[in-house]
Amino acid sequence: MAACMADGTTILSSVARQEATKFVIKGKSYFHGCKCTIAPDRIEAGTFLLAAAIARSFISISPVIPSQVSCLMQKLLAAGCKIRQCSHDTLEVFSAVSQCGENLRGFKVKTRPFPWFPKDLQPQTMALLTTCNGLSPVEESVFEKRMANVNELRKLGAKIQVCASSALVFGKDNRSGLSGSCLAATDLRGGISLVLAALAA
Repeated sequence: MAACMADGTTILSSVARQEATKFVIKGKSYFHGCKCTIAPDRIEAGTFLLAAAIARSFISISPVIPSQVSCLMQKLLAAGCKIRQCSHDTLEVFSAVSQCGENLRGFKVKTRPFPWFPKDLQPQTMALLTTCNGLSPVEESVFEKRMANVNELRKLGAKIQVCASSALVFGKDNRSGLSGSCLAATDLRGGISLVLAALAA
């Protein structure tokens, strides 16, 4: 943003992978108004998908770009959720046990740059996995120290083993059930994972 009004040319390399890996910005001394449409946020959409799953409920989300949350959708489908695309920008998620016919199953998560599984959905997904059956390995391969929410999830009764940037989440069939507790959020994504876990608790 600052480079847009800076003198000369600014080059940004190794930028977020959902864009080009390199930006060349030629500064200008003035701007004019315009109309624009802000694209829906994939992390926000993914968080709402996970909220429906952890609450074993139903949600309709719009606007959303399904291709941007396809990695998460594949995991939720494998877990037993039902997802329906009603239009080009609307998703409906059914995750009630009565809709699935059985409880949700755990799954493996490994974060990677876009278009793979997003690092910013890892804490929320870990909260969901504590309510699923089975053992679920979680590997954080993008950011260090993205397991800060684990100690707080444990206060709710979650059973999670952490080794460096990897974790093993024990599902509720392994006597890992959630119940209410007093929690403290240390960061944005970890904080929303606690909100989701509280829905289940």
